Amino acid sequence: MDMKNQKLAKEIAEQRVIMIAPLLDTTLSQDEYYGKRRELADTFEVSTRTLQRYVDAYNGNGIDGLKPKGKVPEQNTVITKEILEEAIRLRREVPSRSVPTIIQILELENKVEVGMLKRTTLQRALSRAGYSSQMMKTYQDHGYGSQRFARVHRCDLWQGDLKYGPTLTIDGKPQPTYMSCLIDDATRYIVHAEFYGDMEQSIVEDTLKKGIQKFGLPRRIYFDNGSQYRTQWMKRACSLLSIKLLYAKPRNPQGKGKQERFNHTVDSFIEEVNLNRPDSIEELNRLFNAWLSECYHSKIHSALGITPEQAFKCDSMPLRYPDDAILSTAFLHCETRKVNKSGCISFMGKDYDVGVLYAGQQVDVVYDPQNIARVRIEAKNHEPFYAEPAKVGTHVAKKPKRAEIESIPADSSRLLDAVTKSAGEKERRAIISYSQVLEGAENV
Repeated sequence: MDMKNQKLAKEIAEQRVIMIAPLLDTTLSQDEYYGKRRELADTFEVSTRTLQRYVDAYNGNGIDGLKPKGKVPEQNTVITKEILEEAIRLRREVPSRSVPTIIQILELENKVEVGMLKRTTLQRALSRAGYSSQMMKTYQDHGYGSQRFARVHRCDLWQGDLKYGPTLTIDGKPQPTYMSCLIDDATRYIVHAEFYGDMEQSIVEDTLKKGIQKFGLPRRIYFDNGSQYRTQWMKRACSLLSIKLLYAKPRNPQGKGKQERFNHTVDSFIEEVNLNRPDSIEELNRLFNAWLSECYHSKIHSALGITPEQAFKCDSMPLRYPDDAILSTAFLHCETRKVNKSGCISFMGKDYDVGVLYAGQQVDVVYDPQNIARVRIEAKNHEPFYAEPAKVGTHVAKKPKRAEIESIPADSSRLLDAVTKSAGEKERRAIISYSQVLEGAENV
């Protein structure tokens, strides 16, 4: 091997040492080693098998074991200055672009011949130039600077989030599931979490209502900017319940670190469930509640030094339970509808019989999103009442009877009296005017 190839081989070996350096720590446990190896594989865009091969070679022969065997590929014949500049431009345009994608673009643009530019070759060149995938992730971090924080007492702040759950098979059909969760910031206690069959706004409302029923009102509640959270209902409910509503800053996931950490913990539950998936969401939630009690709430939390359950129960802050009437009102929805000529309104895909007395009027529909078998109708100048889905009958409904208006007796027609008087006045004015004309003629 000539001097040029020896220098290049040494350079490659040094780069490989840098790649595997974290794996050479003999104090790592087996799980920590495997986890670190996966992280490095993602960072340097190589397989875990390749990293392990490098570690074995280094342990056997030191840095010489990491030098490529045989002829070292001549990089400069492929990675010219112009090609490298183009590759850097492509990565800077979209920092998340992978090396294979960059090569594909260069080939499609006829900048390099198909198959000539190898992934590892370009990857090393980009790393030397300071544009590795790991470095680009650093450049991409536009989040807001933040420090770790934690509220002092329970129910001072709840954080909410949604997470994809396991896909079940129900009645022979795949059924995706989604977890809606509320975690207490100070104690890391899960005030309520449940798997649902959809990601509609209603699952967030259900989770919040059950959390409040169990542990009272939080002083603040903190969500991301998902459409399920940024709703008019959420603003109205929090206002009625005197809860301060907070939202995370866009593109700043660091602000919801506690919830994200719990979501990562739930992954271990999902892995266990996937071994023998239940055949219903109810069974999934039964298993989840058991896991939550035995594998999370009763386990010592590294940031607390005690279990979340102990932290929550030992807190001196008293719980605040709302009045049942206020809670019920806060969780009702209200929408406006116009009553048609048949006395019906269209609501949630159904027709509700309101009554022809309200035809053409605007009415407010107050309802519980969990139960729309009956809805409350509120209209101006009328007492509220409940309406049910309309039933199509075999006969036309009779018009409602209206109150009879009592007539007032009259001695004469006011219309005829008025027109007679008006006609008489016009006639008198005409006679006077004619008389004046005659008198003027006699004086001529």
